[in-house]
Amino acid sequence: MATNEEINMLHLKFKKFNIHLIEEPHKLFSHIGIMDVFNRVLTEEEASELLGRSHNVKYGEKFISTFSSLIHENEAYVHISKKGMRKEEFKFILSNLNKIETKFFRKLFSSDKGVYKVSDKKALILLVKLSVNELYFANFFIPSFDTVIIGNYDLSFPIYSKTAIGFERVKGIVEKNGLFIR
Repeated sequence: MATNEEINMLHLKFKKFNIHLIEEPHKLFSHIGIMDVFNRVLTEEEASELLGRSHNVKYGEKFISTFSSLIHENEAYVHISKKGMRKEEFKFILSNLNKIETKFFRKLFSSDKGVYKVSDKKALILLVKLSVNELYFANFFIPSFDTVIIGNYDLSFPIYSKTAIGFERVKGIVEKNGLFIR
């Protein structure tokens, strides 16, 4: 769990936790990109041919290694939004998890805070896998980089950064792991 002090620090730095709902992120973030497997936007034809479950399975490990590298020496936090999740959706997510993952996911949803410090590599891997497998999307905050990464469909994760330095540091790690920021 994130402490009240950590939550306050994140709120001061990023202003909001539900970054995925911001319609004009450029008003809060000066550097925006999309972490992706491809270095360009695909045509509709390419997307229908290349994207899907097998795409996510094929490239999911690159996202896990990227996030592991990003938080290796940096604190990371995740925002879990429970609003709007129906009981059926929750059950569907749980049905796709093993016993340990199910216990962890239930624990995340048992607290009212919604902001968690990611200090365990297994927890990080599960949270990234949920986004990679398009089961549940989280907002990942990396305060030392002034950056938020949003889980998203088709392995196209928006990256919002307040500083050029933070954005470039994230970009370097992303590229070292075989992905792109477009």
